[in-house]
Amino acid sequence: MKETNTTLKRTLTLAPLVLFGLAGIITAQFASGLSAQASAARMLYAMGRDSVLPKRIFGFVHPRFQTPVLNLIVIGVIALLALKMDMATSTSFINFGAFVTFTFVNLSVIGHYYVKLRRRNGSGIFLYLLFPLLGACLDIWLLINLDVHALILGGSWVVLGVIYLLFLTNMFRKQPPELVFEDAG
Repeated sequence: MKETNTTLKRTLTLAPLVLFGLAGIITAQFASGLSAQASAARMLYAMGRDSVLPKRIFGFVHPRFQTPVLNLIVIGVIALLALKMDMATSTSFINFGAFVTFTFVNLSVIGHYYVKLRRRNGSGIFLYLLFPLLGACLDIWLLINLDVHALILGGSWVVLGVIYLLFLTNMFRKQPPELVFEDAG
């Protein structure tokens, strides 16, 4: 009986630390989500401003608050839809975008340095061909081993993007609009 009381006292002594830790985790997740929502809304605004997305909707800035209000609403709705996903699918969906991006970064290194600039000397073969090729292969391997729901959702997103690109470029007859990475103010 005395041993049970000692264990209970130790547990109650650690309870405030656990509660404090949980409060910290909840606060950090809220702040992270808020900053992700704000940055995604600003990115949509930049794409709207530069006519990559429809300017009337995505390039709109609220006259009083000087914020991209419509983009914040769009991102908020998407975030609410994400509440229906389980943790594995949502994490895999985020990783889908990362792995696709990293694959293209590795392939771009090969295209730029090894093909275009012809850096094919001894170290160039390793730095600009073999290492990026290995990185691209690992990214593709990680990509195909993601949650099947994330692959379907990510693949659908890619298909929608390609269809929109075809529309935007008039079936690749004109150059797509480019983002301007300068301060608009």
